[in-house]
Amino acid sequence: MSLAAAGQEPAPRPEVPSTAPSRAEEVIQALGDPGTSSEAVAALLQEAFDLFLVRIEVKDGPGAVGLARAMHGRAPAPWSAFCLEGALRRSSTADPRGESALLAYVEADGVLTALLRSEALGEEEKLAVTQRRAILAAGFDDDAGERASLGRALAQGGIDGAQILGLRALEAGDFRESARLFGLLLDRGEAAEDCPWALRGHGLAALESVRKGP
Repeated sequence: MSLAAAGQEPAPRPEVPSTAPSRAEEVIQALGDPGTSSEAVAALLQEAFDLFLVRIEVKDGPGAVGLARAMHGRAPAPWSAFCLEGALRRSSTADPRGESALLAYVEADGVLTALLRSEALGEEEKLAVTQRRAILAAGFDDDAGERASLGRALAQGGIDGAQILGLRALEAGDFRESARLFGLLLDRGEAAEDCPWALRGHGLAALESVRKGP
């Protein structure tokens, strides 16, 4: 049933001014100019982020990537790195092993890896970046890279690492390992809304483990 038939109005799409592409180019150029004042940079970063969201919404991959590169080049931080990683991942070709997709993967992973080497990054930020590397690897079918990042996230106390690895173990029929991983979250007393799969996953894994026997 269509939205009209259901009596619902479709959600309005963001308005894209006809001057958006040219303005984006101006913002990118200004962010790359070392002579731009710090006050102007703050305003430009906000404008670049707003333009970036519009480019993402209308699925303009190259436009989003260009803005994200400019933002991260001027303000290297987790937020700008995540913008660039997300834009590269979403705008890559359908074939994750194609040449252009691999180039996008290398660039995005390089940005996140460089952040992890920064001494200014706090522990929570390092965990967030590590977990983002796992998402990136999964998006490009890099199973080894995904598992490596999830393992690091698990070692850093991350919830995502235990949940995703627990689900993978459950799917693979490794019920004891799955129960162990989900059990880590239960033992830590994490809030149910933060790790919704923990109790259910642990229960399923334990049940299957008992069914299969030693």
